[in-house]
Amino acid sequence: MAVLGEAGVVGALYCCVPRRGDEDQTPVDVQERQGRTHAAAIGVTVPAHLVFADQRRSVWNSGSARPAWTRLLTAVRSGRVPAVVVVKPAMLVRHRAADAVELLIAAQEHGVDLYSMGDSLDLADPRGREDALSQARQHAGKAASLSKTVQKLRRQTADDGLPHGGGRRAYGYAPGMRSLIPEEAETVREMYARYLAGDSLRAIAGDLNARGIPTVTGAKWTTGGVSRILVAPRYAGLRVFQGGVESIDGLRQAVWEPCIGVEDWQRAQTERAARAAVADRRPRADYLLTGLVVCERCRDHMVGSIVGDYRMYACPSKNKPQPDRCNRHIGAKSLEDYVQQAAVEALQNSSSTLAPSDLPVTVRRGPVGAPGRTNQFRVGHGRVETQSANVLDGVVTGPEAPGAWSRLPEQRRRAVLRFLFASVEIGDKTTSRSVFDTSRIKILPGLSLDEHAVGGGPVSGPPPTAQESVTRVS
Repeated sequence: MAVLGEAGVVGALYCCVPRRGDEDQTPVDVQERQGRTHAAAIGVTVPAHLVFADQRRSVWNSGSARPAWTRLLTAVRSGRVPAVVVVKPAMLVRHRAADAVELLIAAQEHGVDLYSMGDSLDLADPRGREDALSQARQHAGKAASLSKTVQKLRRQTADDGLPHGGGRRAYGYAPGMRSLIPEEAETVREMYARYLAGDSLRAIAGDLNARGIPTVTGAKWTTGGVSRILVAPRYAGLRVFQGGVESIDGLRQAVWEPCIGVEDWQRAQTERAARAAVADRRPRADYLLTGLVVCERCRDHMVGSIVGDYRMYACPSKNKPQPDRCNRHIGAKSLEDYVQQAAVEALQNSSSTLAPSDLPVTVRRGPVGAPGRTNQFRVGHGRVETQSANVLDGVVTGPEAPGAWSRLPEQRRRAVLRFLFASVEIGDKTTSRSVFDTSRIKILPGLSLDEHAVGGGPVSGPPPTAQESVTRVS
C-alpha cells in the first residue's frame, strides 16, 4: 500500500559505486542527487533515511559485504517501502545476479513497485521485470557453477601447499615464492629476533631505515610494514586458506622453504596479542578532523600523529621515497579550534536549518586526485562517505549557536563538521615554527544551511569536480 507524501509515494533509492572497468563512472554522490531528482519526477519522494548507497568497490566482489543493499532488502521485506528506484539495474543483473534475483522476487512477494534509471532496463514495465529476472537467474546459475569450481581448485592448491598466484613478491622470497633471497631472509629473522627480545615496531623500522635497508618497493620501512612481516604465516612455511593455517591434518605446510621456525612465528603472535592488550588499556589521543584534513601538495588525507604530548596532523607521504616525500604537518589542537570556530560562525550566520529528510546521504570529500596521476578511478570518485540523515537534528543555529556548540557531544560535533565542510586543505608554512599560521589553511565548504538543491542531469554524464560537487556555506 502506497504511503503518500508531499510529492506522492514515499519510496527508497539504491545506488552503488560503478565497477572499475565500466564506461559509465558516475560517482555515488552524483547518482544520489540525480536519482532523487528522477524519483521526484515520477512522483516518488525519497527521504534521506531511505537512500541506500554502497560506496565501496568491494560490493562487486563475490561474497563481499553490501551493507546498504542488505538494509534495502530488509526494508522491502518489512513492508516499510512501497516503491524502490534502482540506479543502473542492468549492471546488477549482469554482475550481481543473485542480488538482482533476490530483489525482484522480494518486490513481487511484498507488492513493491520498482523503477529504474540510468540504462535501458525498465523495471516499471512488467515485461521488463520478467526479462530482468530471467537474465539474472541465468547469470546467477553460471556464477554459482563457476564459483564452486574455482573454490574447489583453490582448496586443492592450498592443501598442496602451493603459493597464491599473482601480486607483488613477498619480502625475503623470489617471485612466486620459488626461493629465499639470503639478504632479505636474514632481515626477516632479525625482525623476529628483535621483536621477541622486546624491541618496538617503531624501533625496528627506524633502525632498518637508518641502515639503508629498503622494502620490496624501495621505500622506507614503517611500523605497518614490519607488523605485516611479523604476522604473515608464510615466513614459517605455512599456507593460508580462508584466513587460517589449520587443515584437518593440522597446520597446512607450504612447499616453499621457511624463513623462521613455526615456534618463533607462534611466539610472535602471542607477543603481539600481549602488547595489543596493554595498548588497549592506554588512553588514546583523539583527532576530531580525521578524514577531513588534506595535504595541499600531495592530495593525501593527513593522519593523526603524536610526538610526546604534542598532537598533530601529518602528511603520510613522509614515508615515501624522494621526490614524493612530504614532511608537512600542523598542530592538532590549534587546527581543531580554528575549524570549529569556522563551523560556529556558519551556524551563527544561518537563518534556517534543513529538514533531515532533505539532506544528501552520500558526501564526497574533496579535493581528490592530483594532476598527472594515472589512477583515474580515484580522481573521478574521490572518497565518498555516508552520513546520518539526522546529522543536523537538534543543532542550534543563529545567535545561540556559540554556546550550544560547546554542549554538543564530540561525536555530534564531528558529524556536523563533516556536513559543513568537504575538506580542510593545509598549505606550506610561511611563518616561524612557534606561530600558528592560519593563512596556510583553506576550508572547502560542504552543503549550505540556507540553500540546497538536489540537482539533476543525465546519470551517465561526466562526474563533477570536488569543488562542483559542493554548495558553499554562506
